[in-house]
Amino acid sequence: MAKKLVILVLLVGLSLGAVNAYAYEKYENNAATKFGRGMVNTFACWLEIPKQAFLTIKERGTLTGLVFGSAKGMGYMVMRLVQGLYDMGFCFFPPYDELLIEPEYVFEGWEENPCEDY
Repeated sequence: MAKKLVILVLLVGLSLGAVNAYAYEKYENNAATKFGRGMVNTFACWLEIPKQAFLTIKERGTLTGLVFGSAKGMGYMVMRLVQGLYDMGFCFFPPYDELLIEPEYVFEGWEENPCEDY
């Protein structure tokens, strides 16, 4: 029974993902996109801590990266959480593409650190 439930959830999730990908291309900036971005940013905001630690380690070294990058990641985490809550709370009000923090999602920008200009 549990195995069938897991398979059903996976199939529904995959089909919704395909529908969402199609809808994203067709209706790029609307309230649903803003709400979805808010949900992703709210629930994935904690990923800013390892992301900023990783980027700072690449730039400044291991010890500095772990300490300073983790602290910077906590700040970015709070900003991303505020962005997510803002997007979910005000999803019905335009503009739909205005961001409080760049990049749009935490999953983007792992290859570079655009906020650091030393």
